[in-house]
Amino acid sequence: MPVTALFIRLLVLAVPMAVHAGSARMELTVAPGIVAEAEYWPGESELPAVLLLHGFLATREFPTIRRLSEALASEGFSVLAPTLSLGVNRRRQSVACEAIHTHSMEQDVAELRSWVHWLAERAGKAPVVIGHSVGGAQLTAMLDADRDLEVARAVLVSLSSFGEEQGPEEVGFLRARAATDQARAADAMYPYSLSYCKTYVTTPSNLLSYLTWDKARLMFALNGSAVPVTVIYGDRDERIDKAWIENLRSGGVAVRPVAGANHFFDLAHEFDLLDEVLRVISEGSHG
Repeated sequence: MPVTALFIRLLVLAVPMAVHAGSARMELTVAPGIVAEAEYWPGESELPAVLLLHGFLATREFPTIRRLSEALASEGFSVLAPTLSLGVNRRRQSVACEAIHTHSMEQDVAELRSWVHWLAERAGKAPVVIGHSVGGAQLTAMLDADRDLEVARAVLVSLSSFGEEQGPEEVGFLRARAATDQARAADAMYPYSLSYCKTYVTTPSNLLSYLTWDKARLMFALNGSAVPVTVIYGDRDERIDKAWIENLRSGGVAVRPVAGANHFFDLAHEFDLLDEVLRVISEGSHG
């Protein structure tokens, strides 16, 4: 469905056992028959509100996001952790690479924008947004699409671009293939690859909506961001281009490496990640 036809409906439901103590499950109707869900922890009014976004095809239960959400909620922050619907009603599980993918970057951005609006209204202030891996790219696309959106700052953890795993040559081939497929049958499903998925079945336009957000597009958007941005990454992360991330500094993006951490900031470094996030939020400065 067109992004402009997005319908919004938010409800607070009774808290089921699957929801963490002190939190509530929120609902957002994003299309006819498609409801997206989020988990919300109300916090102290004087502290910032925070939205956390998972990585590609994952959910809010992904360990990196789950641990950070609960830790920030325990610190007293209001925390909203949505799961992007990806075209699946009440999605609560990761989507397999081999599934039929009907979602696009534009649809993801529209959902995120709606959650940000809700959190800003609920908290009475512009929230901080935090994204993990390509979730950071999706938040960047959201900020770039709506420069008047109420966001205090963005924290991008283990920032990755779409097509990172494929590399520039493969991405160039995929773009050319998708353009040919689009001319032949724009609404048909074709097998491609994207991110960590070796087989990724979608339409040409949906694929291109993600591949547009390569390193060059991300750098352009981040360097021109109206919102202060900080990138946090582990210096043992083999899934990202650390040299490219360091180059973001020249455009005014704050960059903070964490010694010994990998892409997921596992249990050995979860408190290092929390400390860095708390510093960024508490300092209230660009650097």
